[in-house]
Amino acid sequence: MCLTEDGKELTRVCIIDYESGIVVYDTLVKPPKPVIDYLTKWSGITEASLAMATTTLAEVQTHLLTLLAPPGRPTSTLVGHSLESDLKALRFCLLCIDTALIYHHPRGRPLKPGLAWLTKKWCHREIQTRGEGGHDPEEDARACVDLLRLKVQNGAGFGEFKTDYESIFERLARASGRGGQGTVRAAVVDHGNPSVMHGAKATTAIGCGSDQEVLDGLIQAIPAHEFLFGRFAGLADTMGWLTPKATAETPIAAATLTASSPETLAASQATLNARLVSLYASLPTRTAVVIFTGHSDPRRMASLNARKVAFESAIKSRKKAEEMDRSEWWTASDGRRWRKRLKRPSGGCCFWGSSRRVRACRPGWHRGNVNSCSLVKYVPSKSRNATLFLSRRDHVSYCFS
Repeated sequence: MCLTEDGKELTRVCIIDYESGIVVYDTLVKPPKPVIDYLTKWSGITEASLAMATTTLAEVQTHLLTLLAPPGRPTSTLVGHSLESDLKALRFCLLCIDTALIYHHPRGRPLKPGLAWLTKKWCHREIQTRGEGGHDPEEDARACVDLLRLKVQNGAGFGEFKTDYESIFERLARASGRGGQGTVRAAVVDHGNPSVMHGAKATTAIGCGSDQEVLDGLIQAIPAHEFLFGRFAGLADTMGWLTPKATAETPIAAATLTASSPETLAASQATLNARLVSLYASLPTRTAVVIFTGHSDPRRMASLNARKVAFESAIKSRKKAEEMDRSEWWTASDGRRWRKRLKRPSGGCCFWGSSRRVRACRPGWHRGNVNSCSLVKYVPSKSRNATLFLSRRDHVSYCFS
């Protein structure tokens, strides 16, 4: 398409047959009015290429009707990507399959995935690589056909994301490192068995039983990996934030909502800070460091969630509300408080640093955005003369390097 005083107008049509892959129609289209902008970066059309075009939009419409909806024969289905703009330019209406709709964007609806991204992700090839030369409509058409074939072969769920995001480890696996594509190695060092959880897509997953094992695992994995993810849970445990999953049989006990003593909290913070300093000292130069809180205090939400689960279980077992104590009821007011509490644990702080001096940062106290109003101090490292970001009075649960 190109731009005229009436808006975007059709400049080229290319149709290939789904079964044979043969180009059955490919023609340049002369716009009805002078072109203001050829939009070459996207259309691939230039003034020179369009100068010899004589086919009009009306002639294209007539030919397409004969080709796609011949009298006495079944109407064909048009396959393309983001077809609403193409059909608008064609001033045409037809049964169609849109690859921007049958495939999902990794972040979910209403976002639409780009054709180049879909082709690289699922067909494992790159298209639209001509830069300022624009797109090739035949190349785009073949990509759409291939994507539809994959959908037909693998089922309706192919190309959909069960969650609204793509794992960072999957993305890193597709990235190009110094050794070429697929050479960026990632490691997850965490409590329990991360290989069956968030570390399933990582190159290396190391299970640990304590924060010290996490620190040792990170330091050992640094030389062989470009990206590392680790979790220190000691401070969260001290604060009582490591709540078990709430169920009707095992609700969250009220005792877990009590606060730790200042002395115990200070000791846990000192231990965490020492581990962060040790980890930082082990990093090679020019390493980016991200420290962030995994979540805020989840205990009130977990306690409310346990009540909700217990009440719903009682109702499902055909127990009437009148037969339960009023303290066991789940009311509309409880629901509002529960929804409000659901948002709070997702809040947190994030701090960035590197193994070189960060000139934009000066040592000093700054208030974080966690509900507990944590205080954060930028502490210069003596060993590397750089900036280390440490959290004070709050739970630092994840560390990237």
